[in-house]
Amino acid sequence: MWGFVNCTRYYQSFGAPKVVLHEANLAVRTDERFGLLVRAGEGKSTIVRLLAGVDRPDEGHVLRDEGGWPLGYPGAFQAQLTGEENIVNIAEMVGLEPLSYSAFCADFSELGEAYFSPLTLYTGRMRAQLAFAASFGMPATTYLADEKLVAGDDAFKRKCASALKSRLDRAGLILVASNPKATKDFCDRHAVLVNGKIILCGDHDEAAELFAASASDPQSDDVGEDELASFDLA
Repeated sequence: MWGFVNCTRYYQSFGAPKVVLHEANLAVRTDERFGLLVRAGEGKSTIVRLLAGVDRPDEGHVLRDEGGWPLGYPGAFQAQLTGEENIVNIAEMVGLEPLSYSAFCADFSELGEAYFSPLTLYTGRMRAQLAFAASFGMPATTYLADEKLVAGDDAFKRKCASALKSRLDRAGLILVASNPKATKDFCDRHAVLVNGKIILCGDHDEAAELFAASASDPQSDDVGEDELASFDLA
């Protein structure tokens, strides 16, 4: 089970507290495809980091299963190491057989000889391709995604999309996004973050409607009580 129990997380932004979650609750099954819509700049990355265990809440608890992995996350890479060395480090960290994992990542990433070069020489696209290779080579039970489900040029994006659809036959997905189109195709259950609360919705259309209402006035953090009356607060 993934999610939050009375979870609060805030950070300082220009000297003032910026609230991401406020006593928020959520429960997501390991095999579920769950989409959470969050306005741009309102904490997508923070929520994924909380679920991944990279960040901690100020109050409350984070529900986290074994076998979760951030999709396309390059944060575990060390720039001075080669692509191969980084992948071997990840394999040893999670208990995978390094040679077979590295062979998969070398092939999937399509980096050629650059796979054996330090990441300091990589472009952003090359790092992203290595990160997605590392994700798809991982036997994850749940993928955690911050907006991006694919990377690279058009051909590599199609390759990522195909790999993700294949993985989701046996794994779950928690996708935190600011674009409703991102959650429509891949998610079966939907919610929206409003004023630090996670509001569950009946379907994608309902989530998109609430998301549009919450974002209709970018200068205000408040959504009227009438607009929230028909939604379930989790």
